[in-house]
Amino acid sequence: MTGKIDRFFRLFKIYGFHAFRLIGNPLLGLPVWIPLNGRKVWLNFDGATYYHLIHSFDKLKNLVASIPRGTQGAIIDGGANHGLFSLLASQRFPEAAIYALEPYQHILPVLKKNLTNTQVNIIEKALAAEDGEVAFYSTPFSDQMGSAIRKNIEEFLPKGSAIAESRVPAVSLSTFVKEQGIERIAALKLDVQGLEYAILKNADEVLEKTDCLLLEVMLLEQTSLELLEKARKHFPYFKALNPIAFGADLVFTKTSMDADV
Repeated sequence: MTGKIDRFFRLFKIYGFHAFRLIGNPLLGLPVWIPLNGRKVWLNFDGATYYHLIHSFDKLKNLVASIPRGTQGAIIDGGANHGLFSLLASQRFPEAAIYALEPYQHILPVLKKNLTNTQVNIIEKALAAEDGEVAFYSTPFSDQMGSAIRKNIEEFLPKGSAIAESRVPAVSLSTFVKEQGIERIAALKLDVQGLEYAILKNADEVLEKTDCLLLEVMLLEQTSLELLEKARKHFPYFKALNPIAFGADLVFTKTSMDADV
């Protein structure tokens, strides 16, 4: 009981009187939404929703704010989930072409609803090492845990949680950029539950035309050191944002971040 009361007051501190609806709507079987930069954004309610309501939205704002304002080119959101990064990016960069890639069918209706009346192009595919299809593992416990690597969701699930396997369409980063005719990338954001290095491993040509790279790096990942080495090869400047357990969100740029972004 004490934990639920503490959760309510933490939600109230962040969302004000919206906290009553965030607690009450799931109990009544009603959709869950929050105000974000003047818009309603919708969420699939699951076992991790309250954690993300408390911890994740400032993180997304920080990621978008870290993109240098004068940066030119497209914005690619790999692992778009509910579409909130793409939404915030569309508001900060209204002239930019933005691509939100998300393969998980369960979450796509919410993503599409959140990105209505924006310039964001929704791509119902996973970014991956190669074109074709990849295995995709998901769990009813949380929409945030979908991954092409099974063990990456097993490690964070409560004991006995179900895991479903499906096949989803996939595209390599190089192929995607070529298909879309993208000549310059203002920002590439990857939050793909451990597949980041596989996506970037053979994408040097794409990274050369990318000004800002946003990554969630987990030091528990076997490829975390290779991922950091790959990023540092192309981006001389970096800083850590949003520390998390065993890692952080990192932003890499080709120009100094000392100036006001």
